Amino acid sequence: MTHGELLIRQATDADAPELLELIRIAMAVYARNSGIGTLLESQLETLDEMIAHIHADHVLVAERRGHLIGTVRLVHGEDDTAYFSRFAVLPSLHLSGVGKHIYQVAEEWLRNQGVHYVRLHTALNNQPLVAFYESRGFRLIETKTTRGYPRGLFQKELN
Repeated sequence: MTHGELLIRQATDADAPELLELIRIAMAVYARNSGIGTLLESQLETLDEMIAHIHADHVLVAERRGHLIGTVRLVHGEDDTAYFSRFAVLPSLHLSGVGKHIYQVAEEWLRNQGVHYVRLHTALNNQPLVAFYESRGFRLIETKTTRGYPRGLFQKELN
């Protein structure tokens, strides 16, 4: 899907190094904004792990002028539920609409795959991100603190 100069497409192996860097940068800001003082699993992912996910999952990237500026990883489970993860946009482009477009393309793909429920985790201390998900129909279904911070499991039913 294209929107102006923005192209949203499936990731390829060639994207993996730039994708790793994008996720590390975006997740460092996410951790800071969420009050998380430790490295996140997403910041420790290796190149080989990233390539494996590109092959196993549906990884979307947002590209502008030949550079990756956003991403999301969609993991379609065995049933009618999918997991939405590694949602990241370059911090300099927050609130620019890039994340909104990535989300729209991701949800359309999930619907086309017959997914009825989408789940995701996010830090509950990150109110702007919680509000982003809630404004798109996600509802909090579980809260845990096992990672050292309040983390919510959100779910949305796709019609």
